[in-house]
Amino acid sequence: MTASDGWEKVEDETVPADVAKMRRHLSEVFSSVKLPCGRTLPNRLVKVSLYEHLAELGGGPPNLNHLGLYSRWAHGNWGMILTGNVQVMGDHLDLGRDIVVPEELTEETVEPFIKLAAAIRQHQSADEPIKTDGRTLAIMQLSHAGGQSPNFLGGRRPFVPPFAPSAVPLDFRPHEGAGLGLILSNTLSSFMHHVMFLTPQEMSKRTIDMVVDAFVRGAQLAARSGFDGIELHGGHGYLIAEFISLKTNLRTDEFSATSHPLHFLWRIVSAIRAPGVVPPDFVVGVKLNAADYIDGSSPASAEGTAKSDNTDDEQRVLSHVREIASWKMVDFIEVSGGSYENPKFVNSSASSRRQALFSRFSRRALAELEKDHAKERPLVLLTGGLTTSELFASALQERHADLLGVGRLSILYPELPRLLKEATSTGEAGFLNTLEHTYLAAGKKPWDVAPDLRKMPAHTRAERALTGFISSSWARIPPTVRPQFPKLIGAGVEMAWYNVVMRNIATGAADADVGDGLGATVRMWMYIAPGSSWDWTMWAGLIAVALLITYVF
Repeated sequence: MTASDGWEKVEDETVPADVAKMRRHLSEVFSSVKLPCGRTLPNRLVKVSLYEHLAELGGGPPNLNHLGLYSRWAHGNWGMILTGNVQVMGDHLDLGRDIVVPEELTEETVEPFIKLAAAIRQHQSADEPIKTDGRTLAIMQLSHAGGQSPNFLGGRRPFVPPFAPSAVPLDFRPHEGAGLGLILSNTLSSFMHHVMFLTPQEMSKRTIDMVVDAFVRGAQLAARSGFDGIELHGGHGYLIAEFISLKTNLRTDEFSATSHPLHFLWRIVSAIRAPGVVPPDFVVGVKLNAADYIDGSSPASAEGTAKSDNTDDEQRVLSHVREIASWKMVDFIEVSGGSYENPKFVNSSASSRRQALFSRFSRRALAELEKDHAKERPLVLLTGGLTTSELFASALQERHADLLGVGRLSILYPELPRLLKEATSTGEAGFLNTLEHTYLAAGKKPWDVAPDLRKMPAHTRAERALTGFISSSWARIPPTVRPQFPKLIGAGVEMAWYNVVMRNIATGAADADVGDGLGATVRMWMYIAPGSSWDWTMWAGLIAVALLITYVF
């Protein structure tokens, strides 16, 4: 029997040709891979960091909702699971509900993190011997929001500015056009921008040392808790990215972005790798965002007209990848900031400078490392737009990545690797076909799919009716007089939608209705963490501010 008959001989089994193709297609995805530190991932699929908004207001330790969420991901047999942002300093939060590294590592303060690591490892006892090969690696992402830490929600007293490399305010770019609506929009945007994002304080050498020590404490927390390693968040305009950026770092000392852009990151990595700080096989990763390398742009404003030959940005980021690899202290480099396309259909003239840079970067980063650092080089973790099994396979086969970062798809399918593996072993293509037709793969928003209102309880139908009425009424206002909500950073309403889905997974209500865009936004902020000490009066007093911030983001 030949392949032309529609069947193929695979080892001792005769299977349909399409099943044999599918198995070849995904075989590398489920191959193991070794990190320079010696740890091994059982497969190439990585659940990357996502904004969770699950901690108590003002920041705090992991709680029951974190444990529920990560326990669900643990059942998926991922190669590696990264936590969401764990802020190394409680006075530089993102949106107020981040996990925070405690100021002192005691038995009591470390305990919640031990439980989180155990949830990912699926060990019930911290005393149980930890298996180091063939299991999911648990990685804690460490972050510092820097100058992007907002007023009120950032963990500081009101109107106390955050720290940053230089006293450079965040960009404010007014909406272009004419009409009363745009005047109102720009007035609202300008007011919100200046109230919520203060001009930061320039960091002194002493402050820099203090922050480096905070990152080291975060790594020690991860090691003591049973995590396999950490990832340093060097993207999205946070503090490490601010030191790298030519726009936000105007320093002329040894931390200058012109002459020493990676010195701050090197200080952190070398301090973590110093003898006795963490175990020798402790994983250290770094996240870089291609959008941060667009000259003169913040991550939020990098969209624009693509340049046909914008090589300066590309050379700069590639030189940074090479330099990080030369340190021989980093195990993987995460590349994000765009949407990966099938190499067969890649268009070099992408629709924005951000996407154009990401497309080139994703193709060249691994090649650069293999050329210059073939032995014990950092692995490349590619994150952005990997939504189908074909894209998983092509990213590996075309040598654009060693590891595949999955974000929003991991929310829709927390057990994605296991489901993919089962599909390839049984020859059932149903799940693969489902992946091909998700709204992520189609480039749609999650609320574009009309829900079946008949299956919803009465209160949910009422909420849908109210939010639908508000949205449709707003859309009827003529564009010339309709204000546009300000956009600064982040994904806004869509982020809120996925956040509520994660919360539903955490509480065991994965099939519960999330609401439309407006409904999800309200639900995201209408949240009290398990065991939170905030009473209803204090919480309700912050909701109005929080809702405004949601629209800013």
